[in-house]
Amino acid sequence: MLTPHRQLVVPALLVILTACANGTDELMPGYYEEQAGGGGSGGGGGEGGAGGVDASSSSRASSSASTSSSSAGAGGAGGEGGSTSEGGGEGGEGGAAGECDYGSPNTCTGAEDLGEISGDDGGDSVTLTETGTTSKWFKVYVVDNVNLSSVERFTATLTSPPGMNFDLIVYEGDSSGPDCFASGTRAMGTPKESFSTTWNDALVADDNRWFSIEVRHVEGTACGSDATWTLTVKGY
Repeated sequence: MLTPHRQLVVPALLVILTACANGTDELMPGYYEEQAGGGGSGGGGGEGGAGGVDASSSSRASSSASTSSSSAGAGGAGGEGGSTSEGGGEGGEGGAAGECDYGSPNTCTGAEDLGEISGDDGGDSVTLTETGTTSKWFKVYVVDNVNLSSVERFTATLTSPPGMNFDLIVYEGDSSGPDCFASGTRAMGTPKESFSTTWNDALVADDNRWFSIEVRHVEGTACGSDATWTLTVKGY
């Protein structure tokens, strides 16, 4: 004979077994409320885990984006470096092409006229000074100011800067004009080269004389003020 208590337990067990066999998640109200509540908390925990995965994915995505941006920046800097390197190369070629030209801007026939100076004490003693950095031609007229038996004088001096060598060559003409076909006389000395000559002053006749002066670059590679020579010419 079954007791009332046992009669209630057996039907409940039968219901549970039947639910499991059918694969249903439906639970009986009241009797299994506590278990149902626990299951709900477990589901919530599962969703929390999913949230953690999303946060991790977001962190990886953020890290990847940061690295990409940094690499792009480095690449840009590298490109600029290459451009700078090419610019340096071009600058070097420009420097090589900028060597000084020491060629003369004129010739003997087109020599720069320095005017006239007195060859004797009948006129003022004047010293003319010229400077330059290239080869160059000049001409000067030495005047006989005293028609007496005396001596006419002419002196030309060239001083080259340190590290440079310019030669001074003088061509003697006559009273009618310069003689560009005359044999030149090279001045003596270094770095200061000097040429001096005298000639007799005849009575009555004027003994004026033209001189052509050539400054000729020989050696040295300085430019600008470092290549500046100084030429002086005077009579008596």
